[in-house]
Amino acid sequence: MMVFLAIALAAPVADGTEGSLAEAVERGRAVHMEQCVSCHGVQGDGRGEAAASLNPPPRNFTTGVYKFRSTMSGQLPTDDDLFRTITIGIVGTSMDRYAALPERDRRALVAYLKSLSPRFVQEETGAPIPFPPPRPLTPESAARGRALYERMQCAVCHGDGARGDGPLAADLNDTDGLPIRPADLARWKLKGGPAPESVYRSVMTGLDGTPMPSYGDSLTPDEAWDLALYIFSLSAREGP
Repeated sequence: MMVFLAIALAAPVADGTEGSLAEAVERGRAVHMEQCVSCHGVQGDGRGEAAASLNPPPRNFTTGVYKFRSTMSGQLPTDDDLFRTITIGIVGTSMDRYAALPERDRRALVAYLKSLSPRFVQEETGAPIPFPPPRPLTPESAARGRALYERMQCAVCHGDGARGDGPLAADLNDTDGLPIRPADLARWKLKGGPAPESVYRSVMTGLDGTPMPSYGDSLTPDEAWDLALYIFSLSAREGP
């Protein structure tokens, strides 16, 4: 770990951090030890004292594998992806939102998390996927999205009502072999964020480490946006 950390400190400073990368990583380590260690562990490997009681388990940062990204499947997340997750959290899990932390600390935490995995030195970060011009949710777009939901066989995992109760739901595992349930897409608070853009991002990039694949090669951007609007329309029914 120490050899890799020394190599990582030669990488460019992340946008938004102050001073050298070494200073940002050290500041991020202090934030990690204060805010994150109980779940993610001293080494960032997801083996904190509270980890055994948490479902889903905390992220193992040493693998460099992240679910919520703006980059294609198998690619590293951008700094902004990590910063966004730290800021808004992941609802329905033990990952809290840390919007109250100073931005400098959140940016430093991004630098520290990247220092924990050799992937960020060995691989280039992919470019964020392009977003189509946003269109509002209409009955027509929701109908097209519903047809795509059926065509792409989303109900096999998520169920006809998108409640995460499809016929394969009980038999799914993540890449570590641990049981994982499909998301209840009809919940108001979606894990990736409460907006059609977050649903679109997950549809097109997939959720690495889970059975949720990328549809970036199967759907056009306009089709994926219709599907995202349909899914968002389900969760919006339960919104405030």
